[in-house]
Amino acid sequence: MIEQLFETLDKKAKELQLENGHSFIENLGLSMEDIYMNDRTLLEQSTTVERRKAFQFAYLSMLKEEMIQPNHQMTPDSIGYLVSYIVRMFMEDEKQAQLLDITSGTGHLSATVHEQNPDKTFTHYLVEVDPILARLSIHLSNFLEIPFNVYPQDAIMPLNVSNMDIVIGDLPVGYYPVDERSHDMKLGFQEGHSFSHHLLIEQTINALKPGGLAFLVVPSQLFEHDNVEQLQKFIATETIIQAFLNFPSSLFKTESTRKSLLILERKSSKKTPPVEVLLANIPDFKDEHQMKSFLADFNEWFKANRK
Repeated sequence: MIEQLFETLDKKAKELQLENGHSFIENLGLSMEDIYMNDRTLLEQSTTVERRKAFQFAYLSMLKEEMIQPNHQMTPDSIGYLVSYIVRMFMEDEKQAQLLDITSGTGHLSATVHEQNPDKTFTHYLVEVDPILARLSIHLSNFLEIPFNVYPQDAIMPLNVSNMDIVIGDLPVGYYPVDERSHDMKLGFQEGHSFSHHLLIEQTINALKPGGLAFLVVPSQLFEHDNVEQLQKFIATETIIQAFLNFPSSLFKTESTRKSLLILERKSSKKTPPVEVLLANIPDFKDEHQMKSFLADFNEWFKANRK
């Protein structure tokens, strides 16, 4: 069924591209919408997992034919599955949650978290500045039949959502050009452009309810650059840092592009015991023995620090 869905998506998107000349990303969205509206039999024969996989394959197939900017890259399944697993552990006793994806891109990470936690009820809020990706995530929402509330806006500008239980995000890395906005923020630099990923961490914490949790994919060198003192102070003041987990270097072309999972809890007035911050390297996902060992260690840490 995945192959049939993929071929249908891919063929329709290419036909549309010949007709309208728009980008493959735009036509992939229209292709999903066409199946959703006009081929209900095909859609209803497939599971959510099969639909998401077919979309993923179509998107990755597109990358071979079109040059796209780095921020249009999709969060890979290996990262999405691990984020989903860890979200499930932290949500162990909760059945429902308000979930914000602060830089949602295609919506694929939100879809993966939803799919991998079938016993949880999420209300999804997605924020994406790129209008093409925001529209694509709306088409994906219909195609998967997962309700997404999509906000097509700059995630560093004031947000229309707050009091979230969970924030996830695969944060884009770079400089933020709107100095007037960054100067109003705690993590904005006084001179020159500020780091967009620092500002997005601040926005994440502001969007959480007290005691809410953030699961952010960030640069592994987050705390190694210049100008990190104010970030460290902000995290220490506003949050209880839970973990900083380095993804396997094999997932990335260079060490400088390596990413990690930063887990933060927004501080609340409730007294909580101190947390031993988990610092660890995630092994290669293909190494089953090492992954079992890592997950066992993570579970032990979780019992000791989160129970």
